[in-house]
Amino acid sequence: MESNLYRNDEPVDFWVWINPQNCLVKHQITFTGGFTSGGLLKKGKSNLMFIPDPEFESDITPFQFGIMREYMAEYNLERGRERYFPDYPSRLNAIYLFASEVEAHKYRERHMQHVGDRVLKKVHSIMPCLYSIHDSSWVDFLRLTHSVDPESLDNISKAYWTGMRVEDNELSSMGKLWSEQAVLEVLFLGRIEFYDRSL
Repeated sequence: MESNLYRNDEPVDFWVWINPQNCLVKHQITFTGGFTSGGLLKKGKSNLMFIPDPEFESDITPFQFGIMREYMAEYNLERGRERYFPDYPSRLNAIYLFASEVEAHKYRERHMQHVGDRVLKKVHSIMPCLYSIHDSSWVDFLRLTHSVDPESLDNISKAYWTGMRVEDNELSSMGKLWSEQAVLEVLFLGRIEFYDRSL
């Protein structure tokens, strides 16, 4: 399988959904003209801010379950990255981009609540940069309200990080087949600058 990890010394164009109401976003675009990601972690170092408590035995509320479902998707993907793909950008410190305007709009159609009133902007990388491309449908699957056994979590993590597409795999949720068309996201480490700084 072809690698989905890219190092580039030449400028590369991407697209990003930005929230023009966010004061940090306004500052970054207006005064600095771009965003800079977090850096690549040293091998053996964890990027996880919270570690699940293996001794937790209490009941949880629906509120707690909702919070943990989102975090556990990221936790499991980050553990897989640490284990098998340590040279890849972490989802926890990368900038989320799209390699094409088409992919950005596919993401919006599926995640209208997340995109909301955000504005799509074209950006370019400031070299050098490191980025990887993944099917965000794996993340959608992990965030469903179902249980996934540890072996399946490991396989899903490997599939996500290698760039496999959900639609090319057989998945089930709650006893029913589940599939989604791929929506390709870019995890980017480096600096991007905006072609148009207007908000």
